[in-house]
Amino acid sequence: MLATSQLNASEEESESESKAGTGSLPFEPPLNLDRKSLVAVKICEHGPKGGASEDRVEMSLKRELEIMQSIHHPSLVDLKAFSIEPTRAILVLSYCPGGDLFDVATRHRELLSASLLRRIFAEVVGAVRYLHERHIVHRDIKLENVLVNLTPNELADRSIDWQTYPYSVTILTDLGLSRRVADDEKLTTRCGSEDYAAPEVIMGLQYDGRATDAWSLGVLLYALLESRLPFDPPPGMSDALRMRSRTSHRIARAEWQWIKYAGDDTDHDGDEKKFEAAGLLGAMEVTEGLLQRARSRWSLEKVAEKEWVSGGIAVEGGMRFREEMEGEII
Repeated sequence: MLATSQLNASEEESESESKAGTGSLPFEPPLNLDRKSLVAVKICEHGPKGGASEDRVEMSLKRELEIMQSIHHPSLVDLKAFSIEPTRAILVLSYCPGGDLFDVATRHRELLSASLLRRIFAEVVGAVRYLHERHIVHRDIKLENVLVNLTPNELADRSIDWQTYPYSVTILTDLGLSRRVADDEKLTTRCGSEDYAAPEVIMGLQYDGRATDAWSLGVLLYALLESRLPFDPPPGMSDALRMRSRTSHRIARAEWQWIKYAGDDTDHDGDEKKFEAAGLLGAMEVTEGLLQRARSRWSLEKVAEKEWVSGGIAVEGGMRFREEMEGEII
């Protein structure tokens, strides 16, 4: 849902006062929100009408809100205001006119030039590392949870140097499954999308949330490169074999392959030649480093050190929030 902020002062104060007593969490009015700027409104139903345990949902919302209030990064969701009511929660978030990365990767695949793909992945890695540095794991990284700040027409502008473009191109959102963790804490809850779940999660083992976030980033990068998910049945697989080889089994074995970028000679050198020709050799290396079992998987620190990632953003003074482009106060 979209909304436009255009309340006058008295209406805004009245709205704040009327909602403050409707739930256990008070309404938080936007402090610097332009009164005529578009925002996204997320409504979460809970309680008797919402169909979920009110206490459980409220606890989850408290955690999500606490985390969102504690972060401030150009490529992370920005909570502008919220209200908790008896049967629903209302979150006012940044509006991203380009939809999500799944839409871009499926409907506008031709827009993902090598330089834009590199920039997008570098931004998402930076956002996830920012969370990890604050002992927060996301646990639901996927194309649908990466929003795009630019419209397809803007993404198609070939005059833009994506390496030096000053504003964030993407926003990592949906922190509903995120949580804080201690340095060596292992998690057990199986959550998020199975297509992006790491082998250790699929097998019901204890897992390091940072390492499973890294795996999900590998799935995301593969999907951007190949326009398919890595553990979907390979083209040409018979129906009988599809029935015997479930997605979860392939994930547990970390069994995947390049399709679009597979070399003609079926060896790895052939893969490299295709990636090199497309200007994406670094992307191949990072994907292969991330889509490994936990003991061999690259950390995000190692990923960030790779030139293909570290050189993806070169903005003097640091990347800026999209709203700054429109003169809004952040």
